[in-house]
Amino acid sequence: MPRAKKVAEPHPEPEPVCGGGDPRPGGGITLSAQQLSTLLHEMRNPLTALSTLAKLLQKRLPPDDRNHWIGLSIEQECKHLQDLLAELERLDGIPAPLQLRPLSLADLLREWSPIYQALAEAQGHRFQAVLPPFLPPVLADPRALRQVLDNLIDNACKYTPPPGDIQLRVEVKPAEEARGSSASSCQEVWIAVCDNGPGIHPENLERIFDPFFRADPSKPGQGLGLAISRDLAAQMGGDLEVESSPQGSCFCLRLLTAQ
Repeated sequence: MPRAKKVAEPHPEPEPVCGGGDPRPGGGITLSAQQLSTLLHEMRNPLTALSTLAKLLQKRLPPDDRNHWIGLSIEQECKHLQDLLAELERLDGIPAPLQLRPLSLADLLREWSPIYQALAEAQGHRFQAVLPPFLPPVLADPRALRQVLDNLIDNACKYTPPPGDIQLRVEVKPAEEARGSSASSCQEVWIAVCDNGPGIHPENLERIFDPFFRADPSKPGQGLGLAISRDLAAQMGGDLEVESSPQGSCFCLRLLTAQ
């Protein structure tokens, strides 16, 4: 895996605004606390219905059916969204701290890869996950890790003209090779999401992790995904870097293995 060249230094995220102006220049009107609470409550009903339908689909399709995983994945995605809504509904409005613990990365990626493949194929891309035969557990928060990879996969699909190649590649590296310190004997896991798109312009590389920065304003989104991902990586004791050329981009998430 090529060594990532751009390292973004963590800096504070913009504070959320409730009932006031949007922090972006020319931003729109924001929701009041009551409006937001009502909206979050209303979102729970369709999510519950989708989760129920997903369970019904799993009952209708036998486990050996090639489409059985779809119902299971829908149910898992609904649970993920319900957890996010629960966090947003916290009265103090402060995000819950990450719960770092040893995670089996191999098991998680086997669970998530079919979803990423379906997302890529829906946009006309080919997807490949390349994992080593053995992966040590990593120290991470499962929801934060999923959010980072979701953002990276979504960006790769969004900014790569179809048909493109999206690859999720995992390697285990000695920490001294990754950090440049011979004193450490622990290992790091490098999780790279690479594409063969047009790459990121050098001028944009300097700002790619800035909140609200969008390299291509014609694409959907608010320009927050990479800023949030970088911050989550730092909270998990890792980092997020990018290397890009006219032949494609590669975002590399580094996490320490659980000792």
